[in-house]
Amino acid sequence: MKAFRTFIWLAVVAMAAPAAAHHGRGQSFDMKKQVTLKGSVSQVKWQNPHVLIFIDVTDDNGKMVTWGFENSNVHTLATQGYNRNTLKVGQPVTAIVNPATNGEPLGIIVKVILADGKEIMSRERGNPVD
Repeated sequence: MKAFRTFIWLAVVAMAAPAAAHHGRGQSFDMKKQVTLKGSVSQVKWQNPHVLIFIDVTDDNGKMVTWGFENSNVHTLATQGYNRNTLKVGQPVTAIVNPATNGEPLGIIVKVILADGKEIMSRERGNPVD
Protein backbone atom coordinates (compact mmCIF):
# COMPACT_ATOMS: atom_id res chain seq x y z
CA MET A 1 0.00 0.00 0.00
CA LYS A 2 2.83 2.39 0.86
CA ALA A 3 4.49 1.69 -2.50
CA PHE A 4 1.23 2.47 -4.29
CA ARG A 5 0.85 5.82 -2.46
CA THR A 6 4.46 6.69 -3.31
CA PHE A 7 3.80 5.86 -6.95
CA ILE A 8 0.69 8.08 -7.01
CA TRP A 9 2.56 10.94 -5.33
CA LEU A 10 5.42 10.71 -7.87
CA ALA A 11 2.94 10.61 -10.75
CA VAL A 12 1.19 13.77 -9.49
CA VAL A 13 4.51 15.60 -9.08
CA ALA A 14 5.63 14.53 -12.56
CA MET A 15 2.42 15.82 -14.14
CA ALA A 16 2.43 19.10 -12.19
CA ALA A 17 5.82 20.30 -13.46
CA PRO A 18 4.89 20.46 -17.17
CA ALA A 19 1.60 22.17 -16.32
CA ALA A 20 3.38 24.86 -14.35
CA ALA A 21 5.96 25.32 -17.09
CA HIS A 22 3.26 25.65 -19.73
CA HIS A 23 1.78 28.67 -17.99
CA GLY A 24 5.08 30.31 -17.08
CA ARG A 25 4.48 33.29 -19.38
CA GLY A 26 6.36 35.72 -17.15
CA GLN A 27 9.63 33.98 -18.00
CA SER A 28 8.95 33.52 -21.72
CA PHE A 29 7.11 36.74 -22.54
CA ASP A 30 7.43 40.33 -21.33
CA MET A 31 3.92 40.82 -20.00
CA LYS A 32 4.68 44.49 -19.15
CA LYS A 33 5.75 45.38 -22.69
CA GLN A 34 3.61 45.67 -25.82
CA VAL A 35 4.88 45.73 -29.39
CA THR A 36 2.77 46.86 -32.37
CA LEU A 37 3.45 45.05 -35.64
CA LYS A 38 1.91 45.63 -39.05
CA GLY A 39 1.97 42.87 -41.60
CA SER A 40 -0.06 40.25 -43.38
CA VAL A 41 -1.35 36.93 -42.12
CA SER A 42 0.81 34.07 -43.39
CA GLN A 43 -0.77 31.20 -41.44
CA VAL A 44 -3.37 30.41 -38.77
CA LYS A 45 -3.17 27.15 -36.84
CA TRP A 46 -6.63 26.67 -35.33
CA GLN A 47 -5.59 24.10 -32.73
CA ASN A 48 -5.45 23.43 -29.02
CA PRO A 49 -3.98 24.12 -26.57
CA HIS A 50 -3.56 27.55 -28.21
CA VAL A 51 -4.46 29.02 -31.57
CA LEU A 52 -1.30 30.20 -33.33
CA ILE A 53 -1.23 33.15 -35.71
CA PHE A 54 1.71 33.98 -37.97
CA ILE A 55 2.19 37.29 -39.74
CA ASP A 56 4.88 38.49 -42.12
CA VAL A 57 6.33 41.82 -41.01
CA THR A 58 8.91 43.96 -42.79
CA ASP A 59 11.53 45.02 -40.24
CA ASP A 60 13.43 48.33 -40.12
CA ASN A 61 16.06 46.94 -42.51
CA GLY A 62 13.49 45.93 -45.13
CA LYS A 63 13.81 42.23 -44.27
CA MET A 64 10.66 40.07 -44.09
CA VAL A 65 10.31 38.46 -40.66
CA THR A 66 7.58 35.96 -39.76
CA TRP A 67 6.26 36.51 -36.25
CA GLY A 68 4.37 33.79 -34.40
CA PHE A 69 1.75 34.62 -31.79
CA GLU A 70 -0.03 32.53 -29.21
CA ASN A 71 -3.70 33.21 -28.64
CA SER A 72 -6.35 31.57 -26.50
CA ASN A 73 -7.69 28.06 -27.06
CA VAL A 74 -10.14 27.05 -29.78
CA HIS A 75 -13.12 26.78 -27.42
CA THR A 76 -12.64 30.23 -25.89
CA LEU A 77 -12.21 31.93 -29.27
CA ALA A 78 -15.15 30.02 -30.76
CA THR A 79 -17.47 31.06 -27.93
CA GLN A 80 -16.45 34.66 -28.65
CA GLY A 81 -17.53 34.23 -32.27
CA TYR A 82 -14.18 33.57 -33.95
CA ASN A 83 -13.33 30.60 -36.15
CA ARG A 84 -10.57 29.25 -38.37
CA ASN A 85 -11.70 31.64 -41.14
CA THR A 86 -11.70 34.86 -39.10
CA LEU A 87 -8.21 35.66 -40.36
CA LYS A 88 -7.23 34.80 -43.91
CA VAL A 89 -3.78 34.29 -45.43
CA GLY A 90 -2.64 37.54 -47.04
CA GLN A 91 -4.98 39.70 -44.95
CA PRO A 92 -3.30 42.89 -43.66
CA VAL A 93 -3.45 43.22 -39.87
CA THR A 94 -1.88 45.06 -36.98
CA ALA A 95 -0.99 42.83 -34.05
CA ILE A 96 -0.33 44.18 -30.59
CA VAL A 97 1.55 41.58 -28.59
CA ASN A 98 3.54 40.90 -25.45
CA PRO A 99 6.89 39.93 -27.02
CA ALA A 100 9.22 37.07 -26.16
CA THR A 101 11.84 37.96 -23.55
CA ASN A 102 14.61 36.29 -25.58
CA GLY A 103 14.19 38.58 -28.61
CA GLU A 104 12.74 35.91 -30.88
CA PRO A 105 9.87 37.02 -33.18
CA LEU A 106 7.25 35.48 -30.89
CA GLY A 107 4.54 36.87 -28.67
CA ILE A 108 1.18 36.56 -27.00
CA ILE A 109 -1.71 38.37 -28.66
CA VAL A 110 -3.05 41.41 -26.83
CA LYS A 111 -5.31 42.26 -29.77
CA VAL A 112 -5.51 42.15 -33.55
CA ILE A 113 -6.66 45.18 -35.53
CA LEU A 114 -8.08 44.65 -39.02
CA ALA A 115 -7.48 47.06 -41.92
CA ASP A 116 -10.87 48.70 -41.28
CA GLY A 117 -9.85 49.46 -37.67
CA LYS A 118 -11.99 46.74 -36.07
CA GLU A 119 -10.33 45.20 -33.01
CA ILE A 120 -10.67 41.44 -32.66
CA MET A 121 -9.34 38.73 -30.35
CA SER A 122 -8.65 41.34 -27.68
CA ARG A 123 -7.43 40.23 -24.26
CA GLU A 124 -8.17 43.79 -23.15
CA ARG A 125 -11.83 42.90 -23.56
CA GLY A 126 -11.76 39.69 -21.60
CA ASN A 127 -10.13 37.18 -23.95
CA PRO A 128 -7.63 35.58 -21.60
CA VAL A 129 -4.84 33.46 -22.95
CA ASP A 130 -5.25 30.30 -20.95
